[in-house]
Amino acid sequence: MSLIDDILKASGRRLAERQRSLPIDELKRRAGDAPRARMCFRAALESAPFSLIAEVKAKSPSSGPMDPSNVSAALSVYNEAASVSAVSILTDEDYFGGSLERLWHARKTTQKPILRKDFIIDEYQVWEARAHGADAVLLMVDLYREDPSRLERMFHLVRSLGMDALFELGMRSVATRSDIMPKDAAIWGINSRRFHTTKLQVRSTIGRLLGTELSIDSDAHQQLRSQIPRGKLAVAESGIRDHQDLGRLLDGNYHAALIGTAFLKKGSSVASVVRNFDEEVRRLTSSTSDVHGFAKVANARTA
Repeated sequence: MSLIDDILKASGRRLAERQRSLPIDELKRRAGDAPRARMCFRAALESAPFSLIAEVKAKSPSSGPMDPSNVSAALSVYNEAASVSAVSILTDEDYFGGSLERLWHARKTTQKPILRKDFIIDEYQVWEARAHGADAVLLMVDLYREDPSRLERMFHLVRSLGMDALFELGMRSVATRSDIMPKDAAIWGINSRRFHTTKLQVRSTIGRLLGTELSIDSDAHQQLRSQIPRGKLAVAESGIRDHQDLGRLLDGNYHAALIGTAFLKKGSSVASVVRNFDEEVRRLTSSTSDVHGFAKVANARTA
């Protein structure tokens, strides 16, 4: 059994527990009352030539535990960083140390758009995201490769709730199923981390000892970029270790980078690292107001 199979099994078990404890009708009622960011997720990404989606997580299978002090300070640091257009909150409990409570806390802490990042396998989780203040959800395309119509239904629900979806490619391999993407999908992400190997945990343990993450496919951002059609927002996920990596992403016509471990890992200060990234984004984009042909968006919510 691969790591992704283990994660999905645990995620399904946790989901079943929550479904038993909170009926869907009550969840829908809470979703209707939940607050939103001042600007929607998509508009926030479109409002800058290049920006960051800064993540909060307590641990990861490939990197182990994050620095608790960095995790605690992250939201306040992200709030102050001009280059951070949105915040990603990991809600998976078993493998990333997240929770829906952390998502709700983030909603009460920041006015920036929030992405719920999890292994979304059921519509109940989309309702959960909105009920806890999320403005967007991550949809991993490879989880729907056997039933593309379910991905379309999930996207329809996301949009009906006034949220955006970040569609992720590349979770299992380069041979991802971009052809099953809904035609109206506007935000596409390329994940350079691989979950399909059964040796990931062993390899990543060795990698941590060496100070590296061996589950990262460093070429994925370049290899899969061509699968994102022209006119779509492209987000690079995972494998961004230093602010100096941002230049190659901008050269690759990416519009944003989703970063967690580089900000939160042990041995560094989240405030210092984010400041370096912030300055690099400012330097890279100082000579242009619209690198990718997206007009700047006013502070307004789009459907």
